[in-house]
Amino acid sequence: MTMTFHSATLKDKDTIFEWLDNPHVQEFWDNSPQHRQDIENFMGGRQTRSPYFGGMNSYWVGLLDNHPYAFIITHEESEKTDPPEIYKPYISKTGKTFGIDFCIGSKNHLGKGLAAPTLKAFMHYFIKAVEPKTDIFYIDPFINNPRAIHVYQKAGFKIVSEFTQQGGFFDQSKGVLMIKEISSEQI
Repeated sequence: MTMTFHSATLKDKDTIFEWLDNPHVQEFWDNSPQHRQDIENFMGGRQTRSPYFGGMNSYWVGLLDNHPYAFIITHEESEKTDPPEIYKPYISKTGKTFGIDFCIGSKNHLGKGLAAPTLKAFMHYFIKAVEPKTDIFYIDPFINNPRAIHVYQKAGFKIVSEFTQQGGFFDQSKGVLMIKEISSEQI
């Protein structure tokens, strides 16, 4: 079983959009036209400025034995990105901080125990191949998604706070902020 990752490209568009149409994804993911436009803009090389969160998201596809099954979003958080107040105490002072959104998109790969190992493998890949200065990851699932919270804890994330989403597709939704600090021994 080999997990690999690549930056989403236009070749991945149909697969990703099919995943976004799955009920298990729609329940917890922004499925708005604006989000889909941002994904497509990213896959096309961000030729135009995106109004969706200022175009700060990068999109990734996880493959298991060369079959796409996972969808991941990353974005850097720093004092320059003007993060929400609740995130500010957890922004790295010595490296870089990245937020992650994650799902198993493929229905055929659900319930197979892949989520925590995939998240761990992706963070390792990200540090090795994308941004080696990353020393903090955060993830912010809905409080009413205990399965995701459990998976993220298995992947090494710790709950540090609860919050209410302000604005955006999930305005007023309750969430938990979870942090994973990366040490040099973990890389």
